[in-house]
Amino acid sequence: MNRLYNFSGGNPDPILNTTLLESLRAICPNGGVGTNLTNLDLTTPETFDSKYYSNLQLQNGLLRSDQELFSTTDADTVPIVNSYINNETLFFEDFIASMIKMANIGVLTGSEGEIRTQCNFVNTNSSAFDIFTIQQSKEEMVSSI
Repeated sequence: MNRLYNFSGGNPDPILNTTLLESLRAICPNGGVGTNLTNLDLTTPETFDSKYYSNLQLQNGLLRSDQELFSTTDADTVPIVNSYINNETLFFEDFIASMIKMANIGVLTGSEGEIRTQCNFVNTNSSAFDIFTIQQSKEEMVSSI
């Protein structure tokens, strides 16, 4: 909503394509419920491909963070966006490699990990361990039945 109506001084995000801006404002009116959805990829929303990156060249990135991949002058990501537009095979290869890396991330488990009450913050008290202990006890009860 901020990107559409109040990005800076009551104005929309200047990087956002004006046609997309109007389309998004129709989907998400100012003061609306804020739960409306739209596709991330305007070109091929039902297909897994690299077309999302060509949207960025047209300033049609739905998420500001994604649009920054192409719109930040001299960013290291601009050539990457261009390479995915020009070589979809490269995009698929890099996607596969990134999924493998993510699958190999060592997730903390047992007493080494914690269940966060808010996913983007480390808990500040021991209640996370208490929640983990309760969850672990429930799992043990289920597995012992």
